[in-house]
Amino acid sequence: MRSSVWLLIALTAALLRCWRLTWGLFDGGWFPDEGVFSARAAAFVPLSVASFALRADDFGYPTLYGYLSGAALAAIHGLGLLPLPVRPYAPDVLLVARCVSAAASVATVVVVAILGRRLYGPGVATVAAALLAVAPLSAMHAHIAATDGLLAAFAALSTLAAYALATRGGAWRALGAGAVAGVTFTTKYTGLAFLAPVLWAVGERARCPHSVGHGVALGVAVLAGFALVVPLTCPPCVLHADRMLAAMAHLHTLTEMGWPFQNNHLVPSLGWYGRPYLYQLVAGLPFGLGWPLAVVALAGVVVAVRRHERADRIVLAALLPYFLVIGSSRVTFPRYLLPLFPGLLLLGARALCDLPRAPRAALLATVLVYSLVLATSQVARFSTRQQWEIAHWIAGLRPPGSAERLRVAVPRISPVFDYYRLAGPLEQARLTYFQVDDGHWFDARPDVFVLSDFDAIAIRRDGLRWPSELERLQTGAAGYHEAARWRSWFLQRDLYTWLDPAFAADLWQGEIGFTVYVREAGASR
Repeated sequence: MRSSVWLLIALTAALLRCWRLTWGLFDGGWFPDEGVFSARAAAFVPLSVASFALRADDFGYPTLYGYLSGAALAAIHGLGLLPLPVRPYAPDVLLVARCVSAAASVATVVVVAILGRRLYGPGVATVAAALLAVAPLSAMHAHIAATDGLLAAFAALSTLAAYALATRGGAWRALGAGAVAGVTFTTKYTGLAFLAPVLWAVGERARCPHSVGHGVALGVAVLAGFALVVPLTCPPCVLHADRMLAAMAHLHTLTEMGWPFQNNHLVPSLGWYGRPYLYQLVAGLPFGLGWPLAVVALAGVVVAVRRHERADRIVLAALLPYFLVIGSSRVTFPRYLLPLFPGLLLLGARALCDLPRAPRAALLATVLVYSLVLATSQVARFSTRQQWEIAHWIAGLRPPGSAERLRVAVPRISPVFDYYRLAGPLEQARLTYFQVDDGHWFDARPDVFVLSDFDAIAIRRDGLRWPSELERLQTGAAGYHEAARWRSWFLQRDLYTWLDPAFAADLWQGEIGFTVYVREAGASR
């Protein structure tokens, strides 16, 4: 019976993370930010010293995720399974980088199972693994090439190494725990916070009578492990420490400002919880975990604080420092919360297992089913179907036999990237696609105007762009009428968009919603 449960958990975790993993790859609709990591991976074929380098302007992320993606790509190439030449943004390269993200997400479920068994027993291990397997944001974010899933895996591993050090001590365990904290940092700079549970474990050992000197020795070993691993997994971080520190300072400045990230920063329109820490608790975690699982996780934290056994103290030492760092930011990207999921769901599972059998079974079943449906409905949105349907629909506006290319305008969000992934479908439909800047939406009098939900939400939510243009478009004052609309559904969409309208659509998902406006007959061109 237990084997079948574990098999079901593993299959669920893998299927949620692998279904639609190839979205947008073969029609040019992939998320543009994935290009950072696919380019780093492609540098490993052929392998050379330059494969491990970073450009002077490319220190926004440390290197480990790119190295692992590159190593996987080089291995596949070595087996003759990859066509030449290897191009940075080729679909095969992007898919390998995504596979690393998906594999890390599944591996996190495994590490949490081991962690649960070591800290609280087999029952908690099973429940915690099941909860993480269906955690919506964990499944969603495995579908793009990004560091956050790997960071979550190393966060769980850091907690496991810290617990081993706290309970059994030993110089080698201290060295290993420091090394795990090191790879967490070289995955993403915010991973430095996961040095905290390891140092807390040193403190746990030092609390024993006559162990202060031993604790100091363990601390030195931890720092030595950290210092040994960082140069191996991110050589540029050491060789060009000034660039790394400058990049970290720049990122800190951006997160303090917040406003450069549309729909992903704190704004007054969110109300009383639109401020640091509160937003993550009231909106971020409920969206990322689904509100039932978020309630269970936060209840688990409260129980752990009250109980404060050694295992609880280690998990809390992993959660609180990272939350203090991330929660203080004015940037609200849900993915920043992923490294909290292993610890939160472990504590939530422990709290569930403390309940009497009947209510525990009913509550666990309810949470698992809700989370599975929500995760499935979210993963289903990874598609470029809307973009291709829009292009086909607009092309159908041409009179039969006409060769005229209708002019289609889309608000410009980036001077470089096509974040809405409309250019390819519109060009293939023989339509003239062009971007328009805020304040000049209607200057060129396009035949068709396509407005993404992302734009419409950002204008209302953030208050930083041109609301008058949006009002003119939607009321018909600009000479256009709404002709078609594309939306995507996910479980309790209205609830989550009530918490934050930005949850309706973000650029790293395929189906972000669009409204098509057509110029009124007789309106000047």
